[in-house]
Amino acid sequence: MSKSPFKTTRSNWSTSLSTVVGMTLTLTMLGLLSLLFLFGRQWQQQLREQVMVQVFLEQELDEPAISRVKKQLEAEGFSRSVTYITAKEASEQMEAELGEEFIDFLGYLPVPPSIDLQIEPTYASLDSLTWIGEEIGAIEGVTDVEYQKVLLGRLEENIRKLSLPLLILAVLLLLIAIALINNTIRLSIFSRRFIIKSMQLVGATRGFIRRPFILKGIWFGVLSGLFAFALIVGLLALFRRMTGNMLDSLDLLTFGELFGVVIVLGILIAWLSTHFAVNKYIRLRQDQLY
Repeated sequence: MSKSPFKTTRSNWSTSLSTVVGMTLTLTMLGLLSLLFLFGRQWQQQLREQVMVQVFLEQELDEPAISRVKKQLEAEGFSRSVTYITAKEASEQMEAELGEEFIDFLGYLPVPPSIDLQIEPTYASLDSLTWIGEEIGAIEGVTDVEYQKVLLGRLEENIRKLSLPLLILAVLLLLIAIALINNTIRLSIFSRRFIIKSMQLVGATRGFIRRPFILKGIWFGVLSGLFAFALIVGLLALFRRMTGNMLDSLDLLTFGELFGVVIVLGILIAWLSTHFAVNKYIRLRQDQLY
């Protein structure tokens, strides 16, 4: 009985192992880069969720007027939460911060009543807050609107400065990863070029020839993705022990996204590389295989 062309041998095990190891290391590099982007996006989202606008009201504003301003702010699409702070609460808060009691000495409340308006993260940008401040300032009973212009300006400037270099780095690393995985798979298929040609000579279609190689390549992609994800998690656990609570903000959603990115990249790159590598040997003439 003839042996199957895809029968596992020691040589095939060695080739498969080197392929999986090479893909695992490459996907680990891509996974760490993806984690950097996910972590940066999460950090940026957290900063935007903390953006607060202080709306100062007229000192003599009565309760019905204050209630009207609150309802008007709550109805706006950019409002996430509205918290009213009385003049007494604001003055006492200032006393606690300064460590001095000056309300009794002055005989009046020096800080006007205000509303702390938490902005929806999608509106937490300098351009959006500019027109939001103008719109709030036009409300009757509002004397002043304040928000962290300098901090937001620096944040957006730093994001703009870092975005292009990180994008270029990501593209370069992705191209390098694709090239490395592609070469690894090509070497794996190179050892089976005669099998490919034999199948072609007996009348097998291109799709029939490619199918087992592509399925095996996809399996290598999934396996390498799982190993790469496990390696990344292990590196993060080690890094967390060294840095304390620096990585505590990474949640299950971020890890889920990272897992999906690594697995999908592994499958996609392995499938494309296998497809083109097999096609290359299908197109070769018999004398070109040596």
